[in-house]
Amino acid sequence: MKSLVTVSLFLALNSTSCWAAQEGSGSALSATFVAESRNVLAPLQFVKFCMNYPAECEARTGDDLSLSRDEALKTLEEVNARVNQSIEPTLKPTAPLTAHWMIGPAAGDCNDYAVTKRHELLGKGWPSSALRLALVFAPTGGHLVLVARVKDGDYVLDNLSGAVKPWSETSYSWVSIESTVNPKFWVAVGTKNQAATERKSAINAASLD
Repeated sequence: MKSLVTVSLFLALNSTSCWAAQEGSGSALSATFVAESRNVLAPLQFVKFCMNYPAECEARTGDDLSLSRDEALKTLEEVNARVNQSIEPTLKPTAPLTAHWMIGPAAGDCNDYAVTKRHELLGKGWPSSALRLALVFAPTGGHLVLVARVKDGDYVLDNLSGAVKPWSETSYSWVSIESTVNPKFWVAVGTKNQAATERKSAINAASLD
């Protein structure tokens, strides 16, 4: 039964329109880290994306990303704004055999925005472990966003918003995300309370060193 539920969640992403007007710009002050849970199936269209763009799904260490938190957020805000403006929001085919994610199209949906932002940040030297696609449920249904990791936590780049927000401050129901270990694998997302607890535990552990 659990496997059927998981499959249905991923299929929802392929059958739901995911574009809308953007909210205001700006970013929040702090974030927490996404809590990874059990391994789950990757979305079908992600598997097809990796077949079409194999280099995008390889693990990359990237350059030494020694950006401060403020520098990293500035880069994320610039990429989020630029890509949101460069792609015209449109409905795309959702049939499994015809639907596909594209990097940098003239027009596209949430999937295209997310993979294009990830592609640009990889090109700037960010490691793949810090740039993860995530499946969430928005009020309109299945939705794809990019989660970027900086020093104080994980932030969301979203075509539905001009703001780069901490993942824990979105109104979405979080389903699954790429693994930090291997970008080809996906894991379930733990609860926001679990993420906060793990963050607190990590801080407490560091203070004992």
